[in-house]
Amino acid sequence: MKQNRPSLVVPTMPVRAALWLLALAVLTPAAAGRTAPQLWFYYSTNLLVKANVRTLEHVWRKAAADGYSHVLLCDSKFARLGSLGSIRRRYLAHLTTVKALARRLHLTMVPDVFQVGYSNDLLSNDPSLAAGLPVRHVKFIVRGGVGRVWQNPAFGFSARPAWHDSSVRLDGNVATIHNNGGNSRMVFKLKVHPFHAYHIRVDIHTRRYTGRPRIVVLARGNRSLQYQRMSVRPSQPWRRYDVVFDSLAYHHVNVYLGVWGPAKGLLELRHWHIAVAGLVNVLSRPGAPTVVQGYKAGIDYRPIQDPLLGTTPYAGQYTPWHKCPSIHFLKALPDGTVVRVSWYYPPIFYGDQVSIALGCPQTRALLRQEIRQVTAALHPQGYMMSFDEIRCMGWGQNGSRPHPSAGQMLSQSVGYCTGLLGAAKGYIWSDMFDPYHNAHGHYYLVHGSLAGSWRGLSRKVVVMNWNFGRRNASLKFFATRGYRQIIAGYYDSPLANLRLWMESAARVHGIIGYMYTTWRGDYHKLRAFAQMVRH
Repeated sequence: MKQNRPSLVVPTMPVRAALWLLALAVLTPAAAGRTAPQLWFYYSTNLLVKANVRTLEHVWRKAAADGYSHVLLCDSKFARLGSLGSIRRRYLAHLTTVKALARRLHLTMVPDVFQVGYSNDLLSNDPSLAAGLPVRHVKFIVRGGVGRVWQNPAFGFSARPAWHDSSVRLDGNVATIHNNGGNSRMVFKLKVHPFHAYHIRVDIHTRRYTGRPRIVVLARGNRSLQYQRMSVRPSQPWRRYDVVFDSLAYHHVNVYLGVWGPAKGLLELRHWHIAVAGLVNVLSRPGAPTVVQGYKAGIDYRPIQDPLLGTTPYAGQYTPWHKCPSIHFLKALPDGTVVRVSWYYPPIFYGDQVSIALGCPQTRALLRQEIRQVTAALHPQGYMMSFDEIRCMGWGQNGSRPHPSAGQMLSQSVGYCTGLLGAAKGYIWSDMFDPYHNAHGHYYLVHGSLAGSWRGLSRKVVVMNWNFGRRNASLKFFATRGYRQIIAGYYDSPLANLRLWMESAARVHGIIGYMYTTWRGDYHKLRAFAQMVRH
């Protein structure tokens, strides 16, 4: 039996279209303020090499086919486009090819600029702009008109350490470690002068050794003063290693030589030695002066320069130890005259990382130059500001001006660099502005606290969040402050971590994309990554 139904009013075409759009809004994720996330991938290369351009094309075509819309492009030459010399024309030709490829593939190319954490490429323009640690009132002795650092004969490593792990066998000045099942270290307890640089050397021999030998310097509260990594091969003949550390405000340090954790094979160490370091990698620039107390450069002594500063094996690379400059006096001084010398030198982190000095006028000029040159070459829609893992900061002089905290200095610097972008979009790594990551006190060799660094971060800048370990707190921190975020995931780890990122991202607003981030250049999981994000 048919039932009586109320008559229907058929809407007109404009009304039907409006109702259809309303229904679509209700049924799609956009109704909840969410759109399909952008898909990014990280790509680092050297575009001067033609073969690299061919490899790039293969990867980018694959990424575009898998739905990626943005590529974060890193090339060390972005930091020094003005100093390429005879190779500039060839490089720019390759860059033009890459730009054309990106247009054909509908990929938005975002170049990496402002490398203020890993600054070696920027510093190749001027190695003296490295961030430095202070060395104060070091005793030099003048002989024959030349001042050299004084070595206290009573100071240094003793023949035997204060203690050592049971797996270390000592025979005079040789230590042997063989198939150790746990920590295998020697420890030397030393009294040091505050704000002095110290040079440690040791010879190392290995045979099929699986561990990673280290030199660790710890001060009160287990504060680490030395972060340089030694590249020791599993099997190698005797080879010398040198590191330099600054005692900062401390009077006592513990120096560890050896290995943490179990290892197999043979490790031998010999000829370990420590001494006060001279003027190695000395910086001489405004904010980091070299001062010979009571004397004037150019009048009483020749200006002090280290010709090997940031030049070996090529511009922007710093060796921890080499022949130190001496002080050559221009007027006669009696032999045995004592002078006190203060200076700054750049610490080296891990393999070769050196950071640039923030707040320095010459640094700002260099950053302006970089953005002008990259803009002229690429005319991109946006830029990645590479403020990440800035491990030395805040030790320079500011004359009579109030000295800002490390957090204030970073806040001012990121505000300045954001202004250089003009109307272009800005992106930035999260870590130095995240109190749950690196924006706090006691961060590497930063002087003071980085707290408050985020206050200089404009809301128009998109945060590339890579704090997987504390992702819930980190994502919430930026989201509640109104920042849009892109999650930098993968990092050559299991893709299951991406699922955890996505679960955390679902709890906050403003997540606009995900970036496939690989340091190893492994793009085999591009499609799987994209599928996980989109489904």
